Amino acid sequence: MNELLSELCEILEVSDLPLESSFNSMDEWDSLNALTVLAMLDSYGIQMDVEKLEEFESIAIFLDYVLENKK
Repeated sequence: MNELLSELCEILEVSDLPLESSFNSMDEWDSLNALTVLAMLDSYGIQMDVEKLEEFESIAIFLDYVLENKK
């Protein structure tokens, strides 16, 4: 999980992620970051679209999803 968290922090250019927040609620979130996160997910064997990515109610739920579904 630490590696995944580090990758997200790097993509969003933040030192700490508010795990209770959604991606859409972050000032740093934009379409380029969304595409970068989707590309990162590919390395975990997960494919999804931006709409599904933005449906996660919190970053914590997203992290759990990735860890449970990585291949």
